[in-house]
Amino acid sequence: MSLLQEKLLKLAEESNQGVKDLSRNEFKTYAEIYKNSEKYLNELSQLSQEVISVVLPNSSDYLEVMLSCLMTGNIFNPIPYFTSDEELNRIFDYVEPKLLITDRTIEGLPSNLLYLSPSDVKKNSFNPDTSYRDIDIEGSDIASLYYSSGTTGSPKGVLYSHDNVHHLISSINRGFGFSKNSKHLSILPFGHTASINYNIFPCFYLKSPLVIAESFSSIAPRFFKIISQESINYVQVVPTVVYMLLKIKYKIDDLDLSSLEFVGCGSSILPLESQLEFHRKFNIKIGNLYGLSETGPTHIDDPREDNWSPGTIGIPLDVNECMISDSSEILIKGKNVFVGYYKNEELYNQSVIDQWFHTGDIGIYQDGKYIYKDRSKDLIIKGGINIVPAEVEEILYMEKEILEAAVIGIADDVHGEEVIAAVALKDSSEDTDVVKKRLYELLSRHLSSYKHPVDIIFLETLPKTHSGKLKRREVRNKIKDVYN
Repeated sequence: MSLLQEKLLKLAEESNQGVKDLSRNEFKTYAEIYKNSEKYLNELSQLSQEVISVVLPNSSDYLEVMLSCLMTGNIFNPIPYFTSDEELNRIFDYVEPKLLITDRTIEGLPSNLLYLSPSDVKKNSFNPDTSYRDIDIEGSDIASLYYSSGTTGSPKGVLYSHDNVHHLISSINRGFGFSKNSKHLSILPFGHTASINYNIFPCFYLKSPLVIAESFSSIAPRFFKIISQESINYVQVVPTVVYMLLKIKYKIDDLDLSSLEFVGCGSSILPLESQLEFHRKFNIKIGNLYGLSETGPTHIDDPREDNWSPGTIGIPLDVNECMISDSSEILIKGKNVFVGYYKNEELYNQSVIDQWFHTGDIGIYQDGKYIYKDRSKDLIIKGGINIVPAEVEEILYMEKEILEAAVIGIADDVHGEEVIAAVALKDSSEDTDVVKKRLYELLSRHLSSYKHPVDIIFLETLPKTHSGKLKRREVRNKIKDVYN
């Protein structure tokens, strides 16, 4: 039996703690969630180490599905609920799940893909003849597959073992000082690792109270009121949420926010000024967190400590080691580091060398803290979501009039980064407004809206090296010149 399985089995024990679902105005104890998750046993226990893709909105139902996937020894593959049908099918072509659990109607699904809806499970009231205790899971067994844009190249599947998950979550609970009384507010999509790693698993492990919202936007006007009413101790955000909170005119003078110990901010590093402005405006400290899809959270700059250093990513969690290479790249080693890229052993061997994972991020070590400086790759992070430029460029090249295309990210006050495209036409006499309209129609057909460029800039030619390689930095400078 894996250590993760042992921890999750404890959810079955009677307790008054559990999950409050704000969107449904309902409360379930952890024992109820555990019992409901076993309704999936008849279906999922017939599978073993098979990929199960989950496309569901934030809800207590999601937690039941997630728990059942893990406890039956299958591979949990969460996908954001807002992903377009076409992208979902591309993911399924790559991941090849055995089963899809969703409440959505998705066009173009593979004919051999088994389908299961939570509502069907509830209606049928399955009466399992087995229990999770009858299923033996090894620590080395794969627990989850996160489909990620990663830090380099094409989108890929990141594989975590049961041991990976256990050691990571145990370290988070220690490093963040979470206890059985720590009350979490979860507002980020369950299809991404942030809510899973920072909220769901820590609460599962400690059987501590969890309050979930369908999304941040669904509760934005009531955000601080909820923190006050529910006596929230911790909430995990991304920079986009921080920027939105700073723009909304909240009246908090009559609210008691003393329960909130600190706010954690991950995905991309929050600028120093935004950290300080948030503290000035709300008297609440934000701690920068650092990690990747391949490692989970690895660093925290805890604002509760006397040596809190805004603008840094702080010190490593005790589950991993960190070092700065001679080329200033951040390297991570530890029991949290993923065990492989799905269907791509070669890439894994290129990324993990002598047990050190090469992040592709540039950093420095100063005054006992690590400072994140920049990404050495071309990845765009918009609102905490990874976007690979090549994926967008591929769609732009579908337009026959496009000679060259480059997609880059530029700084944005709301989303952290925004997507901008620069293109050169085969025929400079073409009406750019007409071409731009066709390009946006193409993008709408093939990509989720969050990947669409907010603007398309037309240039005579795109800067390249003598060998023909695109000079992205120069493209970025040209775009800045247009906007300035």
